[in-house]
Amino acid sequence: MVRSRSATFLGAAIQASYLLSFCHPFAPTHSLRSRQHVDVSSPLAPSPSSSSLNNQILDFVEPTTGVPVKLVGAMHYNPSSIKLAEDSINDLAAKGQLGSVIIESCAIRWNATLENQMVKDALMSEMKAAHDLGIEYGVPVVLGDQLINVTVSELKTGAKEAVLDLLQPWNGGWGRLVDSISLARKEAVPFGEQYLGLESFFDPKLLGTSPVSFIKYPLSYAVKSPVFTAVVGALILLGGADSSDAYFTDTGSTTDLVESLVLSILETAIFARIFLRELLADRNVVLAESILEQCRNYEAGSSGGWLEQFFPTTGDRSTGAVYAPDSVVGKPEDGKTVVAILGLAHCNGIKKLLVDK
Repeated sequence: MVRSRSATFLGAAIQASYLLSFCHPFAPTHSLRSRQHVDVSSPLAPSPSSSSLNNQILDFVEPTTGVPVKLVGAMHYNPSSIKLAEDSINDLAAKGQLGSVIIESCAIRWNATLENQMVKDALMSEMKAAHDLGIEYGVPVVLGDQLINVTVSELKTGAKEAVLDLLQPWNGGWGRLVDSISLARKEAVPFGEQYLGLESFFDPKLLGTSPVSFIKYPLSYAVKSPVFTAVVGALILLGGADSSDAYFTDTGSTTDLVESLVLSILETAIFARIFLRELLADRNVVLAESILEQCRNYEAGSSGGWLEQFFPTTGDRSTGAVYAPDSVVGKPEDGKTVVAILGLAHCNGIKKLLVDK
């Protein structure tokens, strides 16, 4: 039974690591050729001869400003995702269309990255690559994510609510938990032809380089939080050691099997709640707002018009933008595209927020 619990815990940890690599809540901060998801109304829509493009990208026009937006989805620390981010930014820069570059990080996480030379040099991520190119091209680089301390606080609250709901089935707790998970799924992970599909997450080339992500992602934790990493590692090792004797005496009774299954279901329910709500849906709102605010700088006519001949507007039109320490500040320009480098899991929900609001 102990072995089964240890295996369950380890399996859950691996699964969580895989999912978190697509949404990047804690990490410091070869082109994939397939179908690209583009609104037909977007000026970025490809011609029929160029239909074989990147299937981790969403191109569309933000409706209130008319500004083209490119969401580049990534598996964090994945070499293919790094290459995709670099290619997307370089391509727009070559066309003179590169506007603000928004990365899925916050000031706290980004500053922690800058303070650690090993993270900067060895743990290259698509966020760092996008930042460096943005600085090189002289465009605004925005830290568009929710502050990590807010995310951690919300995670604690969400986990507590999920546990209380699980413990109160007679008080409608299970119904509330199911409704919460269902609503968060609809908001954070919408489905449809206009969104990224499963082929985007299970692209063979992306998965082929995923072992690099599985190494670098936990390593980033070890570099930033060695004590936390040591504790988790010790728990896993001790769990395996304690189960060595039990393996031969445990008969694997039906009761034990049912108990393990129930524990797995409960763990999955709690993880689904906080993953879909606190890690995806809530942060999607912040990231979408960061993208929208940058779009205001590139709204058609934002740098022209008869009124501006007498009262020129040259300052940043965005509100509350957090720029990287070495970045230029946004300013009104025409003909630019806002690029956001995000975890794949964020892309559909953010597009829904921007297009369907």
